[in-house]
Amino acid sequence: MQASTESYARHRPEETILYRTIQNHFETFIATADRESKSKPLPRHVFREVDAYLGCGILAHGFIRLQCESCRGEKLVAFSCKKRGMCPSCGGRRMNEVSHHLVDAVFPHVSVRQWVISFPFSVRYALAYNPLLVTKVLSIFMRVVSNFYEKAARKKGIVGKTGAITFVQRAGSAINLNIHLHSIFIDGVYTTENENPKFTHVFPPSDEEIVVLVRRICQRVTRFLEKNGCKLNDFSEDPFADEQPIFAQIAGASIQSRIGIGERAGQKVRRVGENVSLGQAYSVGRRCAVCDGFSLHANVQILAHERPQLAKLLRYTARPPIALERMSEREDGKVLYRLKTIYSDGTTHILFDPVELVEKVVALIPPPRANLLRYSGILASNSKIRSLIVPKPTKKEAPKEKTTESAKWAALLKRTFSFDALQCSKCQGQMRVIATIEDPAVIRKILECLGLPYEPPRRAPPRAPPQGEFESLSSPDDYSQIDPTHNSFE
Repeated sequence: MQASTESYARHRPEETILYRTIQNHFETFIATADRESKSKPLPRHVFREVDAYLGCGILAHGFIRLQCESCRGEKLVAFSCKKRGMCPSCGGRRMNEVSHHLVDAVFPHVSVRQWVISFPFSVRYALAYNPLLVTKVLSIFMRVVSNFYEKAARKKGIVGKTGAITFVQRAGSAINLNIHLHSIFIDGVYTTENENPKFTHVFPPSDEEIVVLVRRICQRVTRFLEKNGCKLNDFSEDPFADEQPIFAQIAGASIQSRIGIGERAGQKVRRVGENVSLGQAYSVGRRCAVCDGFSLHANVQILAHERPQLAKLLRYTARPPIALERMSEREDGKVLYRLKTIYSDGTTHILFDPVELVEKVVALIPPPRANLLRYSGILASNSKIRSLIVPKPTKKEAPKEKTTESAKWAALLKRTFSFDALQCSKCQGQMRVIATIEDPAVIRKILECLGLPYEPPRRAPPRAPPQGEFESLSSPDDYSQIDPTHNSFE
């Protein structure tokens, strides 16, 4: 097979609609939030996430130099933020890394099935910023589905265990806060009685069984949350709202597809489409059932030999929350976000003011140290038979030198997009890293010599239409001195 002639081109985040919106309107959003809640500002991890995103892929913040070993041609590769809240680039890289790792080193060559559970608004709010509750609810979900597999296997006279990989997704298709779980289960059980585990396939669940399972999940999760003080229909006592009132207000509005702060606070997000109407009923599909706002879907199966399809499914479940290709900008400055699937009421797009879009993006940022990828059952690291069922690594020659991060990055691009980022576009020779540039003075000198922007983009100051509360800082230079790790608009 002939190698691809396509060459690597640096993505330019500063030219995307999302980047420009965050850059130009984040301070306006912060000022609006401060105006509505002067006592308790937004948490610091929000500022860290935004600052990291605005620096991701920007050459003025640092880069590595690559040089061709043949023609001595050079290219620059900017640093990435490696965050997981809003950056589409780093989210896409992580999506491909995780999918390749799970296919190559975790999932055995057996059939798997995707189980998706989504929750009513009240449960989504309870789980949004409480990783411990997510862990407990996930364990309930794992027990219910695992028991289904194990009981089905016992009917065949086989005693065994199953396992799963779960992605905790925080976003819906309309950039709304929607905590839901994508679990990729081994579609059967492995016997655990000897040193040679044997796989037994379990027949797919019927529609009636899915109804029973979703009812069981609904009852157990609701009972657990209420037992632990989460009053799902009464938010008069809300510790999260007491600690972070404005953030809780933004999160609750995002879950309900409403606007949290600003002139349109409390109103529904604007929908765009043909024959948009409210209140229409929708049908439940094959192996899909609902119960009091809980929805369970289990109709996607990947057979043992369909490894490319498994990688595609894993990329879907590990996808970043925002798709830049579905975002467009109108002439009046408002942002349209195209839905992945048209709503039953005819909605095709969601329409945001720039500040409203910033609000929705901020609500998706996960709390610090919240694990969004979980291993369960026989695929967990502490399972006794995990090492006996996962794919064995292929024998390769020992590398002559230590694998660098740039080599891993280039190998990922080559596997995902079929081109070699370390191949020279002029002579097709191999490029190598010759320097890592982090000194601002050196960065400026190199970029100025190449005719590239050497000043990093700055966040625009808050704007004041129609109110005038944001006029205390009048000079753009004043904003360059603001410490992004804390709230400066008190």
